Amino acid sequence: MMRLKHKFLNLSLKNKLIIAFSCLIIVPLFTIAGVLSWLYLESNRNMILDVVVENNNQIVKNIDTSLNPLLRLSMSPVQNRDIFRIMGKDYDESAYPLLEREQDFDKVNGLIRNNMHLYTDLIDSVIVYQSKNGIIIGRSNIEYMDHRYFEREFRDEPFVRQILDKQGLYVPIGIHPEKLMSYDHAPVVSIGRAIMDPYTKESLGLIMLNISVEKLKTLWSDIHFTENTRFYLIDEQHNIIYSQHPEEIGQAADSAIGEDFASVIGEGRTTGEHQDMYFVSSISDVSNWRAITIIPKTEMFSYIYLTLKITTISLIVLLALSILIAIFIATSITRPLAVLERKMKLVSQGNLDVSMDIRYGEAGKISKTVDHMLRDIRGLIRRIYEEEKEKRHLEMLALQSQIKPHFIYNTLNVIKWMAKLQGASGIEEALSSFSSVIKFTVKTESDYVTIQEEAEFIRSYTDILSLRYLNKFDVSFDIDPQVREFYTLKFLLQPLVENAVFHGFDGIDYKGKLTISIAREANYVIMIVADNGKGVRDDEREQFESRAEADKINPIGMKNIRKRLELNYGQDYGLTIASREPCGTVATIKIPVLTSIPNESAGERYETDHRR
Repeated sequence: MMRLKHKFLNLSLKNKLIIAFSCLIIVPLFTIAGVLSWLYLESNRNMILDVVVENNNQIVKNIDTSLNPLLRLSMSPVQNRDIFRIMGKDYDESAYPLLEREQDFDKVNGLIRNNMHLYTDLIDSVIVYQSKNGIIIGRSNIEYMDHRYFEREFRDEPFVRQILDKQGLYVPIGIHPEKLMSYDHAPVVSIGRAIMDPYTKESLGLIMLNISVEKLKTLWSDIHFTENTRFYLIDEQHNIIYSQHPEEIGQAADSAIGEDFASVIGEGRTTGEHQDMYFVSSISDVSNWRAITIIPKTEMFSYIYLTLKITTISLIVLLALSILIAIFIATSITRPLAVLERKMKLVSQGNLDVSMDIRYGEAGKISKTVDHMLRDIRGLIRRIYEEEKEKRHLEMLALQSQIKPHFIYNTLNVIKWMAKLQGASGIEEALSSFSSVIKFTVKTESDYVTIQEEAEFIRSYTDILSLRYLNKFDVSFDIDPQVREFYTLKFLLQPLVENAVFHGFDGIDYKGKLTISIAREANYVIMIVADNGKGVRDDEREQFESRAEADKINPIGMKNIRKRLELNYGQDYGLTIASREPCGTVATIKIPVLTSIPNESAGERYETDHRR
């Protein structure tokens, strides 16, 4: 099970969609088709069986309805006084026995001809037998009678014995050959009754009404439910009265029908199912004869099977069409995704000039989003490239600016030792400060220094400026101890100090005051360079910000500061200058709190003590 689940999870989206759509189609389709087919099969089976049972019952009912009048006719010899008198007559005691016999014969035949044959067409022949004289005193067929059969076999026939033994009750006689009045011994069934003297209970003879099988067949319609449906009428002795195959008439039912006949009779049910056949049985209440219909199962359901076959073929065609539609839908869903995946692979390989070209559906929305994203990425890359190019240019300028200071630093060291050897202490101090400035300038390990190092550099730099301007200004430092170990870019404060001295204190008639403050505010470090010089008008500010670039010692100006702050820290940080004539100038630099030198390769721009 887990293996199948794993295989399913590893399938492509297209195959998963096809399987999902197919399951949603196949399971309901076959479930509904199976249930409906079963219901259709069962309902039609029951309907056909009900029709067959009803047909059998109707045949038996027709037989009973036709036999009931014959039962009444069989009472005629008792009810008719003339015939009843004839039945008890002894012709041996008569003066003219032959004449009297002929007269009585004509009288009985007249009754048979006028009362019985005219009453129903079902009767094929009638005989009236008188026991006292052992003669036939009436018969419907006066042209022919087999006297030899009558004299030798008739009285010993089992059905004759059975009639006489019933002592006046009607006796249905099953299939037997008519040997008495038929040339070809045609098969007939009969209704017989013994004629009894109601007073003495003496048997006077019998009457037997014969029905030919051909006339009996008119009592039902020869319905063929299927091509090989068989119908049998079986008598009380389980012999075949009627069959669609004439050669089977008169045979034992089990020899023609087979072993299944005994089980049908034994079950006592109206319907039975045996192997490949359905048996429907109905029994007569009057004659105890049985109507049996046998239907092959395959033929019984042939029409149903044909319908189911057509339905199954239709379902298969519908299923194939549905699967093709499912494949089409799945393909239409996954094709844009496949295109999107292929082009995203090109993007992952570095090709950012890919265009998705998908315009419809959710994949089209994703395609548009990816196109916008790629445009933004391309723009970002171009911007980063330009920024890095400019950054490298600025770094090159800084590197070039270090060449001359390095040479000057070595030269100043020689001069400083010469001044020390000659005892010129003032020159020595000036050279020491200048050497510190030059040493800081040529320091190339990193663009970052601690705030403590930056402050010491500014202190040495202002010492040199103070010597140059003959103590025309004072410098004070206000540095928060907790920020001394934080890191900052080099040369952020020097251009500000330089402009404050060169521009702010130029031409003033009072002693200048320069204040350098560095403190932490929340997640920022604020550096302030304030002077009490003459200030800068708004229309002079652009010229002021670029004036320092003409200095041959340090060409790094305030525009350079702003650009470096933006490139290294982003647009949230930078330089602001506030000046009001004649109140001096305040330059403020805002940088992030850096507890260590930023590691750009690790993707960490800076660290802060406080994590948001």
